[in-house]
Amino acid sequence: MWNDFNDKDFIFAGREAKIVYPSGDANGKILLKTEYLDAFPNFDIAMLKRGYHLIFIKHESRWAPDEEIEIMADFIKHCAKELNASEKVIIEGMSCGGLQGARLAEEYPELCAVLYLDNPVLNILSMYGLGECADPAVSTFRREIINTFDVDNSTILNFRKSPIDKMEKLIENNIPILLIYGNADFVVVYRENGKVLEDYYKANRGNIKVICRSMAKHHPHGLDNPEPIINFVEQNIR
Repeated sequence: MWNDFNDKDFIFAGREAKIVYPSGDANGKILLKTEYLDAFPNFDIAMLKRGYHLIFIKHESRWAPDEEIEIMADFIKHCAKELNASEKVIIEGMSCGGLQGARLAEEYPELCAVLYLDNPVLNILSMYGLGECADPAVSTFRREIINTFDVDNSTILNFRKSPIDKMEKLIENNIPILLIYGNADFVVVYRENGKVLEDYYKANRGNIKVICRSMAKHHPHGLDNPEPIINFVEQNIR
């Protein structure tokens, strides 16, 4: 059981995976939570109650290298077939999950109905320590990024696999985006991450809704009342 919902654990492409089943009749739609399955689940629970399936696959690296994005795309297709559901899923990404979700939507836009990003990492250079990230864990982030992408302090300057490097793919494919952030977040600094996407979408008349949590830090994610998230998703799901 996951939060009182029936679930199924299995292995997909060598990774731990899970499907959580809605409490009532399924509506043929899927919510993919890209990372941190058990964190701040009130939106996920609300969607399960509305007939959505929730799916999750564990990643070997949270920094969204190409192979993880490809596996996630295959996982969506597998689950959609098993559940007789649409391959166009709601993608929910918190923090590094936002990095994974945005990269997935850019590389496989045909699999994305709506993109919900929450304090998302969208600029890996920022998390490497080349910006204003003030988290004491930045040295850990740097080591993980070095190990994931085989970069160093010189080659990272030419790194171009952050979501902000391919934002045109989201616009070209009319991906609706809900972006939530805390304006006191010193870990994933908004002006180096989400603000870049917000400004690009607004400049190109993209479909984006931005919600600022005043004086909020990196945590908590989500909203105490998830209705604004639910409303945006259900008004824009395709």
